Amino acid sequence: MARNFSQAIIEEKNRDATAFPWLILLTIVLNDDDGTTYRLVNNNEDITFDGNVYTRFSFELDPTKYSSRGEISTLTLKVNNINRLIQPKLEELGGGVDSAVTITVVNTRFLKDDFSEAEETFEVLSTKCDTRWVSFTLGGWSLLRRRMPLYRYIAGHCRWSVNSVECGLTGAACNRTYANCKTNANTARYGGFIGLNSAGLKIV
Repeated sequence: MARNFSQAIIEEKNRDATAFPWLILLTIVLNDDDGTTYRLVNNNEDITFDGNVYTRFSFELDPTKYSSRGEISTLTLKVNNINRLIQPKLEELGGGVDSAVTITVVNTRFLKDDFSEAEETFEVLSTKCDTRWVSFTLGGWSLLRRRMPLYRYIAGHCRWSVNSVECGLTGAACNRTYANCKTNANTARYGGFIGLNSAGLKIV
């Protein structure tokens, strides 16, 4: 893929020596209802990039693994687990499979520039934890692992999580039925399909 960087960034990249290091930024977005996000940088201090603060943190990226059997190539990301920052949330999510990890390479001299050309997003295929590392196996997004269709079509059950952005309620109790949605005066956001019924077969 062609990389369309500014001339200043290209010149910095080609220097034999520089006082401005290149850093790897991680953006880990978990697949929970809140989209819990961790922003980390393998550095000795926090940095701010694109309006977000990346916290100094130890992690390692192993080389990409390729297969001659037609399998999707993978790489391993190991995040320091000494303080158990991520592990408890991953355990709640059964490993956080299908979460997203974005890797961005930036130069500290040009943190206000656009580094989207040096950015790649991967899917979490599996995770494992020990006392030292949380290890993520990352791969490209595959349609073979996506649920098709995305939602189940059910008449009497709302597909939105309570108090989510789609639901729109704040601090309300809801059992995700149409009747309860009506009680909360929120039927305009009901995520079920009341036009369906339990008798017979309908194709949608």
